Amino acid sequence: MRLKIAVWGFAMGMLIVVSVFAQDLSTKPENASQTAPTAQAQHPHRIRVKEDVQKAALVHTVSPLYPLISEKRVDGTVVLRVVIGKSGAVNSARYVSGPTNLMNSAVKAVLQWRYKPTLVNGVAVEVETTVSVVFPPPSQQAPPATNR
Repeated sequence: MRLKIAVWGFAMGMLIVVSVFAQDLSTKPENASQTAPTAQAQHPHRIRVKEDVQKAALVHTVSPLYPLISEKRVDGTVVLRVVIGKSGAVNSARYVSGPTNLMNSAVKAVLQWRYKPTLVNGVAVEVETTVSVVFPPPSQQAPPATNR
């Protein structure tokens, strides 16, 4: 049992109040069942991983298609912020930078990519990373298929 004592007093008025509070420490507070044990380890729901590190876990890619905007093909790199689910599937891809006319093609391709699941202490977690989708210049592209 723990006691708390509070004393009030006035020098000239001679009013003195003494309070004694007792608390039994063997009883649990009412909200004790709502608190989590501190000894139990918390697993992260999502971690951030650098693009080069996450690229090593890539198991399936789909190449982006050039949009049919004109005869001239635009080249460049589209950077996306990607969330990879616990299963390794890409859950979302959000445009960060690069040629905006290539953005939709890059997002459509990356949403089909698959990674090995990322484990933290043996538990699969979501991963947030960046992906750079490179659209090579026209001289480095394969010629379009023709029907003969």
